[in-house]
Order: sequence, then structure tokens, then C-alpha cells
Amino acid sequence: MLLLVPVLVPAPEGIPDAAWLATGLALTMALWWLTEALPLAVTALLPLAAAPLLGVGEIGEVARSYSHPLIILFLGGFLLAKAIEKSGLHRRLAGALLGMAGKSPDRVLAAVMLATAFLSLWISNTASAMVVAPIAAAIAASQTDRPAFGTALMLGVAFAATIGGMGSLIGTPPNAIFAAYVSQTYGVNVGFAQWAAVGVPVALILLLLTWVVLARLTPGALGPELTTSFGFGAEAMGTAERRVALIAGLTALAWISRPLIEWLLPGIALSDAGIAMVAAITLFLVPDGQGGRLLDWDTAAGLRWDVLILFGGGLALAGILEQSGLAAWIGGAVQHMAGLSEFWLLILIAGLIVYVGELASNTAMAAIFLPIAGAAATSLNADPVAFMLPVALAASVGFMLPVATPPNAIVFANPAVSRGDMLRAGAPLDVIGIFVAVGLSWLLGPVFFG
Repeated sequence: MLLLVPVLVPAPEGIPDAAWLATGLALTMALWWLTEALPLAVTALLPLAAAPLLGVGEIGEVARSYSHPLIILFLGGFLLAKAIEKSGLHRRLAGALLGMAGKSPDRVLAAVMLATAFLSLWISNTASAMVVAPIAAAIAASQTDRPAFGTALMLGVAFAATIGGMGSLIGTPPNAIFAAYVSQTYGVNVGFAQWAAVGVPVALILLLLTWVVLARLTPGALGPELTTSFGFGAEAMGTAERRVALIAGLTALAWISRPLIEWLLPGIALSDAGIAMVAAITLFLVPDGQGGRLLDWDTAAGLRWDVLILFGGGLALAGILEQSGLAAWIGGAVQHMAGLSEFWLLILIAGLIVYVGELASNTAMAAIFLPIAGAAATSLNADPVAFMLPVALAASVGFMLPVATPPNAIVFANPAVSRGDMLRAGAPLDVIGIFVAVGLSWLLGPVFFG
């Protein structure tokens, strides 16, 4: 219905016709994403169907958003994650940290959170939560006389998965949407290392503060030493694990050192997406030492293809908002907030994204608000890329509700976590997350993105 209103009702004075039509599309997608009237990925396909009919985008132009290089980068990251899971390397990475933690409950909680956050740098936050949650659940189940510790442990997995994803360009879709949007709109290419220069400090500080909230401020979460120590993954590494670890390590090294490689070899056309594809194809080629390959298509077919579609739909909507003039019109309205400083305006935008995002997709929030933030920056004579960076990071914050993020939903399935538990810990963390994400990126953004 919202999609038809701009078609049947003339545009209000001051709003371009194309922007008015784009409003109907944006509101429809936002409502469907919010209510999940249709699967999220199905809603993400709406620009392909509606944009040409409304006259706000050519089909070829809109379709390009679904094959953007950042989507290829995400695809490569997903394939690498599947190989890591297939080999069992993910359990060893988590188990190694847990093995060093011993019986101290605060150290076990820290180890679980560090393992989850580290995995989230390289694989999706959903995958990292799914990897570590069973290990955390086993630890929690062994401490039946300490239910508060089990609650803190499971919440630590969910929150650390979200936070770890903020540190990497491929950790969560809003990061990649930001990179894709500034590339196609402002011609600024954001690399893996450049994002990490801001994202990793934000993630580390937020991870520490989250540990403090869960370990020190949750009544009964900690106490005497645990009754058992844990040493998951103590057996020797297998051939497949070693080979996947080598390829994953070289891939991460190539992503991080790409600026240096391009400086040393100026004639080579290198990109993060290209590196990811080289790694993915290599995984299909290299034997696993047991008669198979490190990655096979049966395993790869289980990818979250819907996430890639959702990502593409977010980029398509962002492009339509920009090209129709709707983002610029909304951004111009920010001039009425001239009394607010740039920092507090960012806090306001970030707060809106976080609290609406508790009920909606963070990918959708990034897709809707990044073009608006860019237009607002232009109206305030601010650098749009540095201005949008805090908005992109804030889009990943969501700790209060089970539906806010997939990691929250994953741990909510555990009996140790209730809605009240998540709300009590998540409500203060949402506020902390807004100020850490905006404050630190507002200070570091001009240094690395200015």
C-alpha cells in the first residue's frame, strides 16, 4: 500500500517527483524488513521489480548492486568460513583460548568472548556465534549450581560475535555496505587494513566494556573457581586443518598488506574481492589429505545466499535514495538542526539506527541511513566519508532483544538466557555501544578516511 501512495498522491512541495516515488519504495522495504512480512531476502529483491516500474532506476543499473565487488568479497569470506568449519579449525581456535583460561570464571568468560570476536573478524558474526555457542553451552551446562555464570557466558558469545564483526570489513554487512556506497558515490575505495585501523580499536574497547558489564556488573555471574577445566581441541592438527589455516593466514595477510603489495608492484590489479576469490578457488583445488578437497560444492551450497541477496538489496536501495534526490532532500532538513554540533547530530542518528535496528535488519538500517547521513554531511559542509563512518559502525550495535541480531537469536535458544537477562545486560550496552562507536570513529575517522 505504501508503495502505491506516491503513485496516487502528488509529491509535496519541495520534494522532487523521483524522490517522492523513492519514498514509497523505501518505506515499503523498511516496513517489510521491520515486520518480516516477507523473508528479508525477498524484500531485498523489491528494487529489481519496483524501481523500473516507478521510473527511479534502470533494471541494469539496479541489478549491478547485487553483484558489487563487496558482495564478491563477502562470498569469498563465506566460502573461506565453510572450509574452516569443514576442517574443524574453528573449534581448535576456540578451544586453544579456552584451554589457556583454566578454571577462573572471569578468564573463561574472557576467553570465550575473545575466541568469538576473533572468529568474527574473518567469518560472519552469525557463523562465529554458531561455532562457539555449543562450546559455551557445554561449559555452562557443567556448572548447574551457577546459573548466572552460564547466562553471562552465553550472552558473551552473542555480544562478542557482534562486536568482533565491527572490526573487519567482512565481519558484518553494514561495514561492507559503507565501503561499497562510498566507492560508488564518492570514488573512495576502502581497504581491509584501512577499515581495521578504526574498526579494531572500536571493537577492542567495546569488547572490554562488555566483559566488565557481564563479569563485574551482573549479580552472581562470577565467584569461586569452576569445578572443571576445559581443553577442547587438544589432539594434533590434521592435514586439512593445517592447509586451511595456511590459506586463511595467507589470505588475511594479503588483505592487510594489499597497500604495500600495490606499492611494490604497481602494475598488478589487486583487490580484496580478487584476493578472496583466489583463496576460494584454491580451497576447491587443494586436497584435504583424505581423498577429498578442502572445500567441495556440497559444503559450499549451504552458504547463506540470502545474506548476499539482502546485501545487494541494501545497496540497491541506497543507490536509489541517492540518485532520486531523496537522501539530499532529507539531508537538507538537517540544516534545521544547526544548533546541534556534528558529534551530537551523529549521536542522534546513531541512536535512531540502534533502537529501530533492535526490531529490524542492521543491513537495512545501514542501507537506509547511510545515504541520508552522506547528504546531511554535505549540507553541513562536513567530509561525507568520515561523517558516515560512525553511522556504519553504529548500525551493528544491537544487544537488547533476541531479534536484534542473529547471534542474539542463537544464544536465546539456550535455556540459560531469558528475555529479561538479555534486556538487563543489553540496555546499558546499547548506550555504551552508541557512544564508543560514534566517539572513537569520530576521532579516528578523519585521520584514516579524511
